Amino acid sequence: MMVTILLVIGVSCVSAAVAREVLPGGNKIIGGEEAKPHEFPFVVSLQWNYGNDSDADPIHFCGGAILNERWVLTAAHCNISYTPNGHLEIVAGAHNLSDNRERHQRRRVTRMIPHEAYCWTVCPNDIALIRVDPPFELGQHVKPIQLPGKNESFTGNALISGWGTTVPTMGPIYPDKLQKAVLPLVDYDSCRQLWYDVSHLAETNVCAGPEDGSKSSCSADSGGPLVTMLNDDVGSVDDDPTLIGLVSWGPFPCGAPLRPNIFTGVAYFIDWIEERMQRR
Repeated sequence: MMVTILLVIGVSCVSAAVAREVLPGGNKIIGGEEAKPHEFPFVVSLQWNYGNDSDADPIHFCGGAILNERWVLTAAHCNISYTPNGHLEIVAGAHNLSDNRERHQRRRVTRMIPHEAYCWTVCPNDIALIRVDPPFELGQHVKPIQLPGKNESFTGNALISGWGTTVPTMGPIYPDKLQKAVLPLVDYDSCRQLWYDVSHLAETNVCAGPEDGSKSSCSADSGGPLVTMLNDDVGSVDDDPTLIGLVSWGPFPCGAPLRPNIFTGVAYFIDWIEERMQRR
């Protein structure tokens, strides 16, 4: 069993998910569904903008979560190099990335701070902070998400959201509209048993996904948030959601049975987040 970092660079996949057959589900996060418009006001799209000298549209390649008007949290492996004729941008307040009528807030990235202990491959400490300028205008469609308590643990179900590929194939399909899926959280000991052949799973990771692999994040979902949901309303985000994890890596192909998705456990990095944001 191979693993894949869930990332897209430019127009091609890095370790793109390859499947023997297309899983049922159609135009969805694998096994998921379209989110309600602005159901996840803390979700952002990381995009590479080729600048005024190119006719190419900006390309979504990762997700992230808004912490406040200046800072976004994402995966460290989303800190990648592109051609010099462009720049990294964060898009907030979006549901349909292709709909120019939506009041998207597009911001330039002024700093990206990956965790110093990240190894730049599939490994722990896959977390990074992004500072934007000008600040986000917070409101109904652009809101920060709550951080968990230090070393806080979670059980039950959680929600993922993103614009990543909806099929685990060599020909990925990237939806314009934000997708979501409910994933059951998997405790660390069980996750380690399922990933028995992987040495880079750490206690700072969070695992989530059904045993049959029917629901999963995939490439270009990297850095996207795993959040708490309402216990009495399956599939609905909590009124005051907590950020549990960030999409880090997963099985190859995406949605493989008995291989939960692996997230960076945000609760284990609270001190790091607060210290780096204070440095400005």
